[in-house]
Amino acid sequence: MRVVKRTTRAVSVFAGLCALSPFCGGSALADTHKPSPSEIVETAQDTYHHVIFENEDIRLMRVVIPPHGKTRWHRQSLDYVNTPIVGTTIHKDSLSEPSRDGTMKPGEVRYLPYSQKSDVDQVINTGDTVNAQVTFEIKRKGIGHFGPAERANTQAFRMILDKPVVRGWHVHLEPGQGTGDYTQSGPGVRVFLTGGRLMTREKGAVVFSEKHMSQGDADVLAKGTFEVINGGMEPMDYNEYELR
Repeated sequence: MRVVKRTTRAVSVFAGLCALSPFCGGSALADTHKPSPSEIVETAQDTYHHVIFENEDIRLMRVVIPPHGKTRWHRQSLDYVNTPIVGTTIHKDSLSEPSRDGTMKPGEVRYLPYSQKSDVDQVINTGDTVNAQVTFEIKRKGIGHFGPAERANTQAFRMILDKPVVRGWHVHLEPGQGTGDYTQSGPGVRVFLTGGRLMTREKGAVVFSEKHMSQGDADVLAKGTFEVINGGMEPMDYNEYELR
């Protein structure tokens, strides 16, 4: 895996969960084993949550749960943005909510404000294919650290997430199409829904930087004013998130 400043690699198809819950179905498994304190780990220490980048603001993780695999009981205590990558059927047990069965659905994003109400849960992939996600935790608590997180000056960005601490947009670029210059005031994450040739340059620069991305790759973004162009032969889709 590589991330930016090392970019992550994996499978991809942008997917998500229903509303603010990862499940679209009803409750299940009335009698669920409750873990002892020694069985509970932090999210980053779970078997299937892999940290691929971390700084003082963001902890970026790739979650890969094999068919019928089960996470450990893990504690969620930081605000959390989830871009599931391959949707499957799921079963979730929680210490604060009823057990639930449901299905991840392509095209949705999930935000959970765990800094306001923490949880301990366990997730089982009940499907026959790998469940893959790109997630990040917001380590810096509170709002107003960076800026408004605006993309109003360009039509390339369609807002898909608007929360007090983070905003998110979907970007679709045809071959040769660009975003135009836009300013990012805070750190962010870009998750690629399709692969291709990504060309970027800072405002005022002449030379573009260029790299080839795969579905499911993720970039950690620094502050600045940039332009992004699809330099490939196929349409490109990605989601971009910015801390506020």
